[in-house]
Amino acid sequence: MQTVLCVLCAALCLNCVISSPLKNIQSKGNLASVDEVSVLMYGVLQFSESLHHMYQSTEAKLERVMKAIRRTESEVKRLGLDTEQAAQTELQIKEKLKLIQAQMESLQAQTQESRSKITRLEQEEAELKKKLKNLEEDLNSSLPEIIKYKTFKNTALLKDLMKWAEEQKIKLKNQTQQLAQLQEQNVV
Repeated sequence: MQTVLCVLCAALCLNCVISSPLKNIQSKGNLASVDEVSVLMYGVLQFSESLHHMYQSTEAKLERVMKAIRRTESEVKRLGLDTEQAAQTELQIKEKLKLIQAQMESLQAQTQESRSKITRLEQEEAELKKKLKNLEEDLNSSLPEIIKYKTFKNTALLKDLMKWAEEQKIKLKNQTQQLAQLQEQNVV
């Protein structure tokens, strides 16, 4: 197509030069020769072709730059969303950690309270066992049947009390295990 355009321009220039009304003026001034006009036209065509090529390459470069800008903008938006989501996740984690710490403190307080109760119960149990043993010895040695009956009844009550104390020990062990598990989870 460019070749056809070049030939067309050259033909028009030659036609204009040959049929030009300037032929009459040729005697007054030196007009450019056909070869010079052809060279100039060829230069103009080369120049326009270079401009067209530069325009196309600039347009392609601008399109690539615009694509890169759009890609960068979408990445920035995505990173912004990721940052917001990370901040929300961080707040949720902090809140959960505070809740776990509060639960651990509560469990530690309960465990301490249970330990003190169990220690007291163990002491009372030891005292009761000692009293029970003394009562049984006294009963076996000298008391009538009614007192023996009441003593056995009291013994049954004391055994129930000892059973309750044992259940409290088991509950304390369970609470201690739960506390240990929570502490391990908190460490992890």
